[in-house]
Amino acid sequence: MPYKKVIAFGDSFTRGDELTDCPDEPSLFSTSTWPALLAKKLNIDYDCIAIGGKGNHWISWMVAKDLHKLKDVLCIINWTWFERFDYITNDTVNTDWVQWRTTHPRHEDKLNHYFYKHIDSEYWNLHRNLQQLHSTIALLKQNKINFLMTCLDPLLHTKIQGDSLYDKDWQDVTTNLQEHILYEIINFYGYTFLDWSKHKNFPLGANGHPLEKAHVEAAKYINTHTIEGKNNGHR
Repeated sequence: MPYKKVIAFGDSFTRGDELTDCPDEPSLFSTSTWPALLAKKLNIDYDCIAIGGKGNHWISWMVAKDLHKLKDVLCIINWTWFERFDYITNDTVNTDWVQWRTTHPRHEDKLNHYFYKHIDSEYWNLHRNLQQLHSTIALLKQNKINFLMTCLDPLLHTKIQGDSLYDKDWQDVTTNLQEHILYEIINFYGYTFLDWSKHKNFPLGANGHPLEKAHVEAAKYINTHTIEGKNNGHR
């Protein structure tokens, strides 16, 4: 179907951090990312809602908040690493605006140290993110919104191993969710975008973001294998 626009949601990889045209202002974005290049290929407008360091709960929330903007739009969602945990706080000064915060392994503060030492776990990360992805997919389908999705975190494909009752419970729950989600996630010949960029020896920035060459090739790949219907990932 003809789209009026491409709108991409994600983190720094979607915003285009370390690309030469990426603005310093965090609310602005590069037009050299693969979603932007795909929009150019389709000859339609492009918008990006992405902030570096955010997690999947925030990404999902932004999709839901902007749902009314997504009619006749190709919605691209690039899910990030599962270890990030988004939460809200209303402790701002002189305002009732609720702000999002994100725990991050690279943040050097007491809260993040406590979180990753005492709360964080791989099983929990997998399950809560699978739930987030599943609910977002259901929401988009319910509203007949066309979408493409990728995911940076290989944990998405992890099958929980173990013979204990505890392990088996987690296996059952996560496997059922994965069966409904994995078909909707586009990969690059079996790789995430970042791992594919490394596999192809495309240049990366100092902070590990794929640079222009990777985005150019990713846009070609998505257009050929997905938009043109060669892998059934987009319907």
